[in-house]
Amino acid sequence: MRPEAPFLSWCTAQGIASPLQLQGIGTSYRYLASPNDQPEGRILEVPLDACIVDSTKEALAERLAHERSIGSKSKYGPYLDVLPDLESFSNFPRFWTPKRRDFVFDYDGGEVERRVATDERKELDPWAYACVSSRANFLNDYRYSLTPLLDFLNHLSTVGTSASINDEKLSLSINRELKAGKEVYISYGALSNIDTLCDYGFVSSDNPCNIEMMEIRLLGSPSVALAVYPDGSIDKSAVAMLRQNLATPEELEMAQSRDRNILTKFSSQLSDRNELDVFSLVCSSLDDGAQTASSGAAEAGSDQLVATYLSARAATLRRGIAKILEQFPDLEY
Repeated sequence: MRPEAPFLSWCTAQGIASPLQLQGIGTSYRYLASPNDQPEGRILEVPLDACIVDSTKEALAERLAHERSIGSKSKYGPYLDVLPDLESFSNFPRFWTPKRRDFVFDYDGGEVERRVATDERKELDPWAYACVSSRANFLNDYRYSLTPLLDFLNHLSTVGTSASINDEKLSLSINRELKAGKEVYISYGALSNIDTLCDYGFVSSDNPCNIEMMEIRLLGSPSVALAVYPDGSIDKSAVAMLRQNLATPEELEMAQSRDRNILTKFSSQLSDRNELDVFSLVCSSLDDGAQTASSGAAEAGSDQLVATYLSARAATLRRGIAKILEQFPDLEY
């Protein structure tokens, strides 16, 4: 018997209720779909005592590892049986081969490598931590939960999603009508591609929430991390730092005289010269980053995940350039 049948029976016994049906049984891609046309509204209700809950992701991973270690004695046994195995997380950068990670490092400015280093938890069971990273949801009482059935709902950023807890039950609703036989999605939040890649193992070529980071390098000064937002606008705090770093002594003195607050003194233009220098440097850096990412996407060949990640990065960086040129159409860089 496949593990899905005992799991669904267990869900019913736990009081988990949903108008949706589990699809993709026996495949690597399981999801929830609606059996018929239904209006928008509640799609899932789960008693909290059917969930594995803890205060942090790390604590939740330790709890999950413990539940698996006790096998059939675990209350959550049928749920644990349908969780993915470690090999299923091969698309997560933390499990990539060194060759694949080195390749991406050469073309994305080290963004994936920095994120992997930040997320690394060597003290935790890698399977348990991967499950928690990719499947846990945040509760409104500031805890994390592995919620049966909810973790078979995949991400689409444009779906309005709301959750509430009443009478010790988690309820989940969406603002879209359900269509018969169609997969039902929820939004995990405003996630950029680096988030979805590192926490869930996928990226989107047209993610409306994608933010890309770019290191702006300066001679004799620390580099400045600049964010490019989905619409092409750029991080104002980074622009302020660049204004300061590229200012002449006279411009620095002028900035000090007009505003002694260190947080705001460079928030506005110092001079035409300084402003053009700042945005010329930014455009040049974004252009280099976009060309490098595009080259990597082409070199990635059949590695569709990496190619999509790099081409989407290039597209976002180019939107940053286009946005700046709207303000400075004759800018040279």
